[in-house]
Amino acid sequence: MENLKQRIEQLMLDFVAVATDTGTELERDVQPFFQKWFDDVPYFKANPEHCGFFPIPNDRLGRVVPWALVKGQGAETVVLIHHCDTVDTEDYKHLRHLALDPHGITKAYGEGKMDFPEAVQKDLDSGNWLFGRGVADMKGGGAVHMALVEEYAKEVDFKGNVIFLSVPDEENLSAGMIGAVELLKQLTDKFSLKIVLTMDIEGHEREEENRTIYHDGSIGKVMPVVYVRGKLAHTGMIFKGLNPVNLLAEIVRRTELSPLFMEKYGNAVIPPATWLYSKDSKKVYNVSLPDGALGYMSVLTASKTPKEIMEMVHKEAVSAFDAVINEMNISYKKFLELNDESPRDLPWKTNVKYFGEVYSQAVADSGEAFVTGFKDMERGVTAKYHAKEISMIDGISEIIAFTLEHVTSQDPIVVLAMSPPFYPAVNNAMLGEASAKVNQVLAEACEYTKNTLGLDAQVKNIYTGISDLSYSMFVSGDDVIEYMDGNMLMNSVYSMRLDLIKELSAPVLNIGPWGKDIHKYTERVFLPDLYHNTPVVTDFIIRKIL
Repeated sequence: MENLKQRIEQLMLDFVAVATDTGTELERDVQPFFQKWFDDVPYFKANPEHCGFFPIPNDRLGRVVPWALVKGQGAETVVLIHHCDTVDTEDYKHLRHLALDPHGITKAYGEGKMDFPEAVQKDLDSGNWLFGRGVADMKGGGAVHMALVEEYAKEVDFKGNVIFLSVPDEENLSAGMIGAVELLKQLTDKFSLKIVLTMDIEGHEREEENRTIYHDGSIGKVMPVVYVRGKLAHTGMIFKGLNPVNLLAEIVRRTELSPLFMEKYGNAVIPPATWLYSKDSKKVYNVSLPDGALGYMSVLTASKTPKEIMEMVHKEAVSAFDAVINEMNISYKKFLELNDESPRDLPWKTNVKYFGEVYSQAVADSGEAFVTGFKDMERGVTAKYHAKEISMIDGISEIIAFTLEHVTSQDPIVVLAMSPPFYPAVNNAMLGEASAKVNQVLAEACEYTKNTLGLDAQVKNIYTGISDLSYSMFVSGDDVIEYMDGNMLMNSVYSMRLDLIKELSAPVLNIGPWGKDIHKYTERVFLPDLYHNTPVVTDFIIRKIL
């Protein structure tokens, strides 16, 4: 283990030293680091067909997935994944030049060059924590996997197979892992492999030093989009229009932190939904109502399908539309009363539709001209997105607005769609008997952790920090795939092979070191875990499974 510790440390220091700011061309800079690793490991030097760089299909930054395969006996295969992108280092301020030097930044912190809260100072003084960007999230974990792969590659009679993946873009849209699904399909076909487990190495939070946490599932996320088309009117003739901001605000109010979107799965409690963005369509000030407004929300889930979540949003949108019309009518009747006019209702009717329904109506109303124009518009939106002229949500807004223009009715409407990214919820219980062996091995690993490492081990059913394990399992029916195809927009820049994920589905585990304050300048990793506990338990599970 002492040799393994030294190897993990060296790999981690070299890995962290490479700047890989997520969503930038810097992510490509991992290639020389991994090429050197392939060249240095005798097994890969002798078997160049067992390692390489898989280009992510249609990636605007030209990123790749470094991969390696240790081919042993039999077909059973464990896939080891980690992400190689990190958030930027701006928050390190005057010590930013040391952010990618773990020993350097830890030493500078120890010399008092930054003031810390008491809890951080306590960890610093203990000597058990190493600071720096990426040490916990998650190049330290990547180094653990690399060191273990090197050990397996030395064994002539290694039982089973191990695929190693270092995926970019996890902090953004998970383009790396989504693209890697096609790589896994190619490797399993070419080498006649059967994936029996995918292991991630995301760091975990824990309350007690002697109580570690393992995860047998990962949280899902759906991003519902709500587009409201109102009715344009001058503010002096307000009742001739319908303000989309008012309606969107009512939908937000009814869904923000709503208990409806909470759920409990096993021993995991899923937080409620929250809104991440809302904006009207105005680009300049004038005295008219906006003609549209758009927002999107984040819904975390452990078991609900996208269709189920969107049906919940639809129900709340209908209720909100009803309430807004009712309140408008109350106000309108009071206005008429003051104006000595007879009471009457406004003409507005509740109208909530999914994007797929609106698209079908546009085809029915405008025919081939719309279909052709839609394809041209999508290409234009994609080009602007790749040129960084518009954001993902701006592109979605353009797509919905264009489609509505080709529907004959111009009445107020709420259109529901979905925005990337989509993270399927995963848990081994979803696979039934197919996860029996992994469940047994995990139980044995908890006993091993207690008896050999002196740590209590708790299994949590859902890792709530979002992870690439979401793309290692998909158990929903084909109807869900079809639903996603019809209602998730910007597919041209976010292509997800749910059919392949379903075909390759296997049990999952997250076994990672204790980490704290990821994405902050106080990011740190617990060294006893990084250098000993995590690699020992990971190795135990791999050998038991294979």
